[in-house]
Amino acid sequence: MLKHSGEGEVLHERHAVTVTTFSGVYSGMLTPMRSENAHRNLLAAIEGRAGVEFFTATAYDKASGAPCACFDIAVDAASGDGCGIYRTVILEAGVNGPFDIATPAIWCQCEGPDEVVRKVYKHLVDMEFFQNLYWYIDNAIPRHVH
Repeated sequence: MLKHSGEGEVLHERHAVTVTTFSGVYSGMLTPMRSENAHRNLLAAIEGRAGVEFFTATAYDKASGAPCACFDIAVDAASGDGCGIYRTVILEAGVNGPFDIATPAIWCQCEGPDEVVRKVYKHLVDMEFFQNLYWYIDNAIPRHVH
């Protein structure tokens, strides 16, 4: 896998290729989602809860406007609990098929799904997840081939 230096460069064994520095993410409109389309990390987090609603929203890169991932959200309106994951698909040279990469579910109190997206995103920014994305992919997030 190519490594990101954190300074806007991808480091390759033979030569460095300059890429744009990660500029942040914004999300599109949340749409309802059926539970069978939710990521396994989200389903595991809400196991045993009844009446949970699922939503998804595409995440876009702020600088280019290109879609880069999605937020999958579960909201338990009765308790005011919500949880969400940041999910993306990556391709790796020499591997057959893309990897589905998702953060563990992040829980919060919420008034609705939009608030869950904001809180999940803020949590990821605060922990410098996006600046260290390739470290998390290599060391902390399980990979699942589609």
